[in-house]
Amino acid sequence: MYKLKQPLIIGHIATGLIVGPYLFNLVKANETIEIFSQIGIALLLFIIGLNLNPRVIKEVGKVSLITGVGQVLFTSAIGYMIGITLGFGPTASFYIAIALTFSSTIIILKLLSDKKDLGRLYGKIAVGFLLVQNIIATLILIALSTLSQGGDLTQIMLATLLKGIVLVVLLTAFSIRILPKMGMIFAKSQEFLSLFSVGWGLGLAALFSLAGFSIEIGALVAGVTLATSTYTYEISSRMKPLRDFFIILFFIMIGSKMSPDNLQQLIVPAATFSAFILIGNPLIVMILMALLGYDKKTNFKAGLTVAQISEFSLILIVMGHRLGHLSDEIVSLVTIVGLLTIAVSTYLIIYSDKIYAALEPYLVVFERKNHKRERRSREEHDIILFGFDNIG
Repeated sequence: MYKLKQPLIIGHIATGLIVGPYLFNLVKANETIEIFSQIGIALLLFIIGLNLNPRVIKEVGKVSLITGVGQVLFTSAIGYMIGITLGFGPTASFYIAIALTFSSTIIILKLLSDKKDLGRLYGKIAVGFLLVQNIIATLILIALSTLSQGGDLTQIMLATLLKGIVLVVLLTAFSIRILPKMGMIFAKSQEFLSLFSVGWGLGLAALFSLAGFSIEIGALVAGVTLATSTYTYEISSRMKPLRDFFIILFFIMIGSKMSPDNLQQLIVPAATFSAFILIGNPLIVMILMALLGYDKKTNFKAGLTVAQISEFSLILIVMGHRLGHLSDEIVSLVTIVGLLTIAVSTYLIIYSDKIYAALEPYLVVFERKNHKRERRSREEHDIILFGFDNIG
């Protein structure tokens, strides 16, 4: 994958397909892998929660909020209509439509960081509306965890809302008054800080599970409670190796559920949804940003960042499958769409400057006369680095 400049997620899913029961049948302990993959999902959402700093929400700006919400609404509506047109049922079409709306924060941050574009105008806007997407995805996961309880929907919603309010109030008070002091104590030792972070994340996941929510929501909330901590970046960096180990098993599990027998009949739907994500999603973002007055280059490069589906999409589909709402066929379909869109969009973002140069004459329709253009400083700044001890 490194030689091909592709994210490792593609290799992990391909590995699952190869070692799964439909090819070499090397994976035997499916239940064990599923348990470990759930831990991987929890750790992934915990780290995503660490980046959902409530203070940052104020800083994403109007453009990120409007673009993020607008893209989710338009993509889900069009995706649902495509699903119905292709012959999928209302439930399957709804899940697919929601899965198509979310873009991969992890992949985009990595690609923008490699290009040193996180500080560029389009990079800041893209990170902003990805944050908005993550917040919307969180609300959808909460709704799904409510549906998993069965029974009278109105009573369940009210009970869930009440439990949610109580938990949020208690956790907010705890994270403001007690958690910072605990962080200072555990931060004196790197090992204790790592153990505390894992314990806090998995502990809250278990607590939310006991309260009737999913463990995914508990892990996400655990991350959010630590998002304002002084040690957020340190916790995140120390958790990533552990997350990577377990999340590999999640992607392998998804790959192992793909049946080569179904692939032939999924070619047309997968190609249709992938084309919509690769072309339709960027167009939606470009139109919204053009209406907000941004120049065509900023619109184009920001639009390319939503040309793939995300880890949230796969988690959403797996949860729907676990609830009995979706078949293995839908899981395979969304997985194929994920593989195709992630692979193609990676190259689109890497070579975005060359693609823009080729398409520039045709992009004038996505720019107003009095547009907002990025102003880049030409000042040179000296950088002084201070280091200490083994890690500098």
